[in-house]
Amino acid sequence: MPEKVTAVIRHPENVPLITTKLQCPQFQGRMVERSSLLQRLLPAGCQVLLVLAPAGYGKTVLLSQLAGSCPRPTAWYSLNSYDDDPVVFIRHLAAALPKHASQNEVHLHRLISRTDPEELCRSALSFFVDVLASLPSGGLIILDNWQAITQPAIYQFISELIPLLPPQTQLALAGRNSLELVGQLALERLYLAGQVQLIGSQDLKFTPEELKRLFGLRACALEEPQAERIAAFSGGWPIMVSFLTQAGEGLEEGRGRVPQTLKAYIDREILQDIPGNVSDFLIKTSVFTSFTSADCDELLDSSVSEEHLRYLESQQLFLESREGRFSLVPVLRSHLRTKLGSEKCALFKKAGTIALSRGNLQQAVSCFLEAGERESIPELVVRLAGEAIMHGRWQELGGWLEMAITVKEIKENPRLSLLLALVEIGRGQLSHAQKAVQQAESLFAAFGDEIGLAECQLVKARLSRGRGALQESFDFLFDAEANLSASRYRLLLAIEKSIIYHSAGRFRESREILQRCLEEYEGSGDCEALVRILEALGNITYLCGEPSRALLLFRRAMSLCPEGIMPGYNFQDMMSAIYDDWGETEQALLIAERSAAVREKMGLTELLPSSCLQLALVYTSLGRFEDAERCFLQGADYVREHDSDRSNLALNLVFLARTLAIQGKWVAARSCALEALEVVESQPYLFRTSVPAVAGLILARTGSLDTGLALLVGAAERAKDMGFLKCLAYCYQSLAHLFFLHGDLEKAREYTQKALITSAKINDLQNYVTCYDWYYPLLMHGLEEGIETSFVQRVLRKVGPRSLKHLIPLMQRGSPAAKQRIIPILLEIGGPEARRALAALREDPVEYVRNMAAEAYERLTGPEEPAQPAAASPTLSMQLLGPVRIFVDGQELTGVKWRSHRARDLLVYLVHVGQPVTKDQIIDALWPGDLQDLAKADAQFHTTLYRLRSVFKAYNLPDPIRRSAEVYALAVPVTTDLARFEALLKSGLSQQTNSVEQMHLLEEAVKHYRGDYLENLDYPWAVPEREALRLRYGEARLRLAQCCLEAQQYEKAIAELILLLKRDELNENYHCLLIEAYARSGQRRAAQRQYALLEKTLRKELGVQPSPETQELFRRLTLGLLSG
Repeated sequence: MPEKVTAVIRHPENVPLITTKLQCPQFQGRMVERSSLLQRLLPAGCQVLLVLAPAGYGKTVLLSQLAGSCPRPTAWYSLNSYDDDPVVFIRHLAAALPKHASQNEVHLHRLISRTDPEELCRSALSFFVDVLASLPSGGLIILDNWQAITQPAIYQFISELIPLLPPQTQLALAGRNSLELVGQLALERLYLAGQVQLIGSQDLKFTPEELKRLFGLRACALEEPQAERIAAFSGGWPIMVSFLTQAGEGLEEGRGRVPQTLKAYIDREILQDIPGNVSDFLIKTSVFTSFTSADCDELLDSSVSEEHLRYLESQQLFLESREGRFSLVPVLRSHLRTKLGSEKCALFKKAGTIALSRGNLQQAVSCFLEAGERESIPELVVRLAGEAIMHGRWQELGGWLEMAITVKEIKENPRLSLLLALVEIGRGQLSHAQKAVQQAESLFAAFGDEIGLAECQLVKARLSRGRGALQESFDFLFDAEANLSASRYRLLLAIEKSIIYHSAGRFRESREILQRCLEEYEGSGDCEALVRILEALGNITYLCGEPSRALLLFRRAMSLCPEGIMPGYNFQDMMSAIYDDWGETEQALLIAERSAAVREKMGLTELLPSSCLQLALVYTSLGRFEDAERCFLQGADYVREHDSDRSNLALNLVFLARTLAIQGKWVAARSCALEALEVVESQPYLFRTSVPAVAGLILARTGSLDTGLALLVGAAERAKDMGFLKCLAYCYQSLAHLFFLHGDLEKAREYTQKALITSAKINDLQNYVTCYDWYYPLLMHGLEEGIETSFVQRVLRKVGPRSLKHLIPLMQRGSPAAKQRIIPILLEIGGPEARRALAALREDPVEYVRNMAAEAYERLTGPEEPAQPAAASPTLSMQLLGPVRIFVDGQELTGVKWRSHRARDLLVYLVHVGQPVTKDQIIDALWPGDLQDLAKADAQFHTTLYRLRSVFKAYNLPDPIRRSAEVYALAVPVTTDLARFEALLKSGLSQQTNSVEQMHLLEEAVKHYRGDYLENLDYPWAVPEREALRLRYGEARLRLAQCCLEAQQYEKAIAELILLLKRDELNENYHCLLIEAYARSGQRRAAQRQYALLEKTLRKELGVQPSPETQELFRRLTLGLLSG
């Protein structure tokens, strides 16, 4: 509350009533309607509305729009210094009240005749409460320009009136006051209870949508870049935007010059009321574009910067704050800099030195330019740019070159020309990069700089690779290698070399280079270099057919990356591809969409075709063919228009052909396939293998059988030689399909076996799902012959009911073994048709088929429970979720002396696969590095098997392993927490949505998820199941939160959603549900904070706004349409 002053009470006869103060302003001209803010203010759920901001933020305009929109009676009172008198204030406030409020004029006259201000205000309370209570539908009282009020008696009156306001009556105060007004009016308790709605300067800034509407209303013929400059320069400050768009002044001022009218306004309305020491602080720190309190202390040789910043924040004086860094609104900063006077150069130079010591080169360069230290800047950029390039921050470098370096300086300095070439490569402008590197090369040659020439060779190698000229690229690298051994670009050379090797199909050599780099940089402390190596190693590991290991490499790299974004920026496409291959298409889509958003935000135009390709592939997997076609064409068009990497053109075209063929558009598919084959002729070996692997089937199906077969056979041979297993699987699948189609069953079965074995090895099941109508004969043959049964079963579960038209005929004619393999699929698919099939199998002549079918039928028709083993034999039970624990008949064996962890892992592996496996499969799973030494691997296997049996024997337990026909399987029944989790989850999801039964089953299910699947085991075969279960667990938690929300158990829902957001803070659906949970539980402020957090997170991480659906949810929240 303001300091107490002695009030001079005017006699009521000497207090004229100024009626214009009580009229809501009617603004002339074209004003933007603040619809989003009005939606927050209109509901009568809050007793008090505080609109606090400095001058020019449109407080009065907003409140006038609120008054015009409010359905309740409204009282308006515009305040100035004349009103800072209790009698004047009380008399005008009474006169402002709506005409249909009952007032006792005699009581009012007697009231304002009192001479003691405190007694007057106390007596006024009952008068106003009675008057307001007479309004049947409540009302809205608006007090504008509250900063004019300093009398403690008036403050006391308002603070005591607020808790007594009748229902549906609100008080709105607007002014230039600080945020401390909440305490000055004793509103803390109401604020914490959500009964005070606070609108500050951040809320009053024009949003991009409001700016567009303003420009439209003012009939400003602005191009989008010009409008964006004005928006950025003004910081969304409404009156500044208005100034800048009037009379055509905006464009030049938007580039950094402040019009004279604006200067006068800022001085009069803003700076005049700021204490002198704070004003001096603002002027001097305006040399920084952004700063911390420590930066300011160092600049000013003081220790009070934090105090000044706290004051500016409380007054909301044009200070932007993010993660401890501050910045001034650009238009204010530009004006303050004109006041620096004779200290200007010294302050800018000192600020540049501070920024340089903090590693902020962009600010350092800007400050040195302002200080007149231009001569040192090119050398500074060259000195620090190498690290930026090494760590993939070429956008920063591009900004430095554009801001601080002239075209003449670039043309005269070979290092600057070379840096420009690297920036242009990052932008995808290969022809511009070519010109820049040629300029650099000629200057290095003239200076006799051998290292510089070698660095040019490295850049030329990258350009040649982009054109598909691998041999030329190799030649450039060979020329560069000797002179780059001590260069800062040595790591870039190694990575470029590895990329060229894998583009040439030499995967092993590519991987070896990166492994050596990893060994060299491990323990170096250079996290960014390690991240770059791990990302490149993950990419080649995926191509080598080890997606699980690739995912582990990516995760390790991400853990070293503070922002989760790696310098190569393409790991997310690879991660999306892995999840897509594994059939986790929704997760694949989420990653691909975020990758595209990050690239767009960061201006990574070179990677646009790659983003389009991956997004389109996932859309195809999801059956969203129109979206897929649009993305493929967008990627292809970009390459054509920008002379970019043509291998991306070939890939977008050939997979577009595949998508068209899946839809039966064979003519269009053939055209795209032929164009892709033509483009890829000049591309590296990798693409000359992968493109025919996709195109071959399409040509064979459209009248060119021999050509298509030849393409596929050739691609298969090349893929096998290079170890490109995904491509090899594509070839085998297509060949098997074509031979089935043309009746050559011998070759069809041969290629089916190869296709299933290869696909199972890399867990690539989605291609079978997406192209099921082509590949179902392969899957049925796999079931008949027992080829990769577990893999085939997973594929058919993904296919779902569509597969029944092929499974049921096979079941009717197939062998007992085939029926045995089909029964688990029918159980998983469920539905009436599957039940009828299982019912029929209960009459099968083979006993074990009958028993298995009867058990499955019972589980399908009765409550879902995992099968219980017979009581006669020892029960093996295992906890697989979280750390592995092993029990036999309740006795824990986890901590016993296994002598080798491989003995325990052998038991875990057999439980994991759930079917008989060969010795070779076990060796490949547990000793993948020993496959070259078969004798050693065989000895390790038998030793491990002996140790496992010895543990069981020591505890008087039967042999856990059964061997028959060269395969090994578990000989004892096993129960697992995983089976219990999946059974409960399946049963829960099958219940009526959001029912009490569903909620209880899901609660029970998530209790069993004590951690990730086999979380302490890092075998690649565990990773796909671990990732799938992690997603299933997230799905269970989400459904549980929705159940709690529906059951009005809001605190439970909130707890679940907070847990989910810890796992994925970018998931907009989680945020929406949490906002809804807060709103329905009456926690409106928490809901608003959650929406603000979502906005901030999406803007920072992805550069996007919340979706229209989320914005609509928030609109409903602010209108009070969300409630319990």
